[in-house]
Amino acid sequence: MKRTELDGIAIFLAVAEHQGFRSAARSLGLTASAVSQQISSLEKRIGAPLFSRTTRSVGLTEAGQRLLQHAKPAADMFLAGLESARELSEQPGGNLRINTTRPSMPLLINRLLPGFHEQYPNIRLEIRAEDEFIDIVEGGFDAGIRLGHVVEMDMVSVWLTPPDEYLVVCAPSLLARYGKPQKIEDLQKLPAVLISRHNQTVHSWTLTQNGQPIKVKVDGPLIINDPLSLIQAGLRGVGMIYTVRSLVAHYLAQGQLETVLESNARSVPGLSIYYPSRHQSLPKLKAFVNYATAHLRNGISADDFLAEQPR
Repeated sequence: MKRTELDGIAIFLAVAEHQGFRSAARSLGLTASAVSQQISSLEKRIGAPLFSRTTRSVGLTEAGQRLLQHAKPAADMFLAGLESARELSEQPGGNLRINTTRPSMPLLINRLLPGFHEQYPNIRLEIRAEDEFIDIVEGGFDAGIRLGHVVEMDMVSVWLTPPDEYLVVCAPSLLARYGKPQKIEDLQKLPAVLISRHNQTVHSWTLTQNGQPIKVKVDGPLIINDPLSLIQAGLRGVGMIYTVRSLVAHYLAQGQLETVLESNARSVPGLSIYYPSRHQSLPKLKAFVNYATAHLRNGISADDFLAEQPR
């Protein structure tokens, strides 16, 4: 639909309602000549007169009646839509689309639901899990949740969880076979499970030594593009894995995994929620951000990232 096709419709409806050009002009805050010009322009585009004019009255022609029959309900629906949209900007309600990673999904479910829905029953959450970083605006999402502070142009970032760290862990059975590394160079003596991102395999892990980042090249028998499957492979003793502590905290506490060179772990910011700055005034988004920060910033437990909670 071209914008010019809608020009003059509001003025046409006002003239039809008030049955006069002057009274319609007063209601619209326009001059009578401006209203007359808009109607004349609309009639030219349609190719037929819309009003029959006399010195005493203004009436609809057959073409005008047909236009009114269709335009009036459409205008009423349009105004109802504006009112509905305005309500969404004034109170928490409507659909809220969040994009996050698969490993973060259990945390959101375990810590935020169903409490969030009890407090905000009019907000419908749609949480989409994608491990690749995407453009949330292009994807039609209201916000995204990722590890670290994502600050791009016109984006607002709010941290949700405490700082975390990347570290190397593996199954006790693997250490029994190869021995436990004592220095960073020893990592090259053990098999590793590699992660693939953006169709590229990551062959190096970043650790710290004397407060400085240091990269170590690793290799192994398995390449995986799924962070959760990476952890499962580590639990089965396939190789060492390089992951975020919070994701494996439960398995470390249970003794199913052990840390390797823990003093060389690399600190990273926790999870953050980010969204376009123009969205920050939306009540539904403000409600979610406030609720999430209140329930996540004070710390998370070892079981929060488990898809199945221990009984």
